[in-house]
Amino acid sequence: MAAKKVVKRDGRVEDFSAVKIYNACIAAGAPEEVAHEIAREAEEKIRDGASTAEIRRFVLQRLKEMAPHAYEAWIFYDRITKGRITFEDGKAVVVEKGHLYLGREVKDIGPPGLSSSEEVRGVLKELEDDLNFGVSKATINARLYALFMGVLKSSKMPAEEKEKSIRLINEFRQKLGWKPYELKKLL
Repeated sequence: MAAKKVVKRDGRVEDFSAVKIYNACIAAGAPEEVAHEIAREAEEKIRDGASTAEIRRFVLQRLKEMAPHAYEAWIFYDRITKGRITFEDGKAVVVEKGHLYLGREVKDIGPPGLSSSEEVRGVLKELEDDLNFGVSKATINARLYALFMGVLKSSKMPAEEKEKSIRLINEFRQKLGWKPYELKKLL
């Protein structure tokens, strides 16, 4: 049986390594038995071709549940050494002056707001991954609405990109058996 492959942030592909997950958990301060368990679960649950962002979200969620101190240490490490800000589910979300800005896949922090349908496609991919990892449909639905509103309110996104984005969101909703969003006024 061929080894599972993992897609790195820069697009390179490498073999999945449970040992790397184990070592990262240990480096964050998780007990050995927790690190072994998370690495074992990841080996079972992570699909071939998964992104490192997906794996990272999975590991962070399990660390938060099994070894909260190690989870906090991992977050602190990311902030001070990699310039990343990570919130509970491994995604960056910045709320500023009452406006919700959705982060893109786990990356270094960039400018807030949505500017293209490709960014929306990335967020939808995250939502699909979250659903596959057990996030409730109610939570996914709430996030979809926030994404929809983010698209509508974006001042950086041209009308054509907004239309594409809404189409992508509605296709995702329909795939889940939900009604598409309807615009109350033209873009």
